[in-house]
Amino acid sequence: MMKTNLYLGDNRVICSNLLHHNDDIPFADVIYADCIYDDTDISWLYSVLPCLKPNGIFYIQTDYHTVAQYKLWLDDYFGKNSLINWLIYKQEWGGVPKRAFPRKHDDILMYHNGKDYKFYADRIQIPKITAGTSLDKKGTGLKTPCDVFDDLGNFHTNSLERIKCGGRNIQWQKPLKLMNRLLLPVTDVGDTILDPFMGSGSTGAWCLENDRRFIGIENTSKVFELAENRLNNYEN
Repeated sequence: MMKTNLYLGDNRVICSNLLHHNDDIPFADVIYADCIYDDTDISWLYSVLPCLKPNGIFYIQTDYHTVAQYKLWLDDYFGKNSLINWLIYKQEWGGVPKRAFPRKHDDILMYHNGKDYKFYADRIQIPKITAGTSLDKKGTGLKTPCDVFDDLGNFHTNSLERIKCGGRNIQWQKPLKLMNRLLLPVTDVGDTILDPFMGSGSTGAWCLENDRRFIGIENTSKVFELAENRLNNYEN
């Protein structure tokens, strides 16, 4: 298993310090940012994005609150042709409004920092409906999942993955199956993944299971302790 480096504090300060101690050399092959969706302060991007290596991948996960704002800013930062995918992560559970369509998905923007980025589609193949028929031209029965992730299923509240604080599930936790979909096709063993909004440590847990290096930053001490304990258990 590869080493994890965890930091408690403001990701803007910590990323600036990490760059300074690395002689201003970018160190992250992938940045996955599962940010606070309704927070319109995007100043953290100025400190976090310089950590991304050339030909690296940047993911930001949010929803209708801020996805348009982030896309406009990131199109300008990376260049309009650098958006690889606008991904939809669908989960159909929870309450239903009386006078609106239910909001049951997150938006994930995927950008590259150079055209020679990695993408191994063969690692994330899923079954085709046409498997075993004449329409399955390759005869594999498999396909690359589309940009709407409606095949992953719900992350149930009683899942064994769920991390609890004070007897209640940690809010905003993401399942390892989503991490696998996002991270497996764009990284190799030994690559470094930076999560500037670490939360309960799901990205770090995935990295430990898949021999990737992990740098996690969390600003809330109680949540940081939960993630630290979770990842220590993985390493042990």
